[in-house]
Amino acid sequence: MGEDVRARFGPVAANYARAKFHSSAEGLREVLELARPEPGDLALDVATGAGHVALALAPQLRRVYGLDLTREMLDQARRLASERGIGNVSWVIGDAEKLPFPEETFDLYTVRAAPHHFHDVDAFLHEAHRVLRPGRHAVFVDCAPPVPARDVLHEVERRRDPSHVLSMTVEEWVERLEHAGFEVETAVPRELDWDFEDWMKNMEVPAPLVGELAAVVEASEGEARRQLRPERREGRLWHAYWHCLIRARKLE
Repeated sequence: MGEDVRARFGPVAANYARAKFHSSAEGLREVLELARPEPGDLALDVATGAGHVALALAPQLRRVYGLDLTREMLDQARRLASERGIGNVSWVIGDAEKLPFPEETFDLYTVRAAPHHFHDVDAFLHEAHRVLRPGRHAVFVDCAPPVPARDVLHEVERRRDPSHVLSMTVEEWVERLEHAGFEVETAVPRELDWDFEDWMKNMEVPAPLVGELAAVVEASEGEARRQLRPERREGRLWHAYWHCLIRARKLE
């Protein structure tokens, strides 16, 4: 998994430091509400990217580790932490599917907008379960479209970013989490109003390909089109997009 992710995300790391979705106060507040951090907690934010979730958690707890495969992403995270005067964060190069930490290390585990890049979901969830202390919680936020829309978006995702693997539905998430030994306390989909061009800009997709991928969405039919509801607003394409919001507990 590592080389393709690094190759795709290293050159665009600065884009993710300022990306609307990743940095939005509303989205970060949503993660905090799911995570419910406590002052004495030691937390791990996996696939932290430019560190937005880790930096939002940091003032609420003892310490947070932000882990990512891509050095350039962690450079952006260090810069943001320095600009904000946040010192209780450690940045670590590492793989979600093989975490460099002993078992039962953390009180809180978070991951946002990344699992659709993971090749081995069961390994990633096993590792999340392994490093959590018994009775403590993990938070998972990722793209989770209903199946008809997913079939359309999968083509767009893969051509936009070849490191994309698969977006799971909420039901698929619950099944895999329970198999990994978690008790799922909350698992809900959230529909988003999605700015297609802004999404493309994060990965610096060439203009001709942006046009081709927009055509894929706009040509959707049947149930997929009813779910996606593509429309042009002042020339820009908008459509529905979905994330899952999941809070799960490691059984004692």
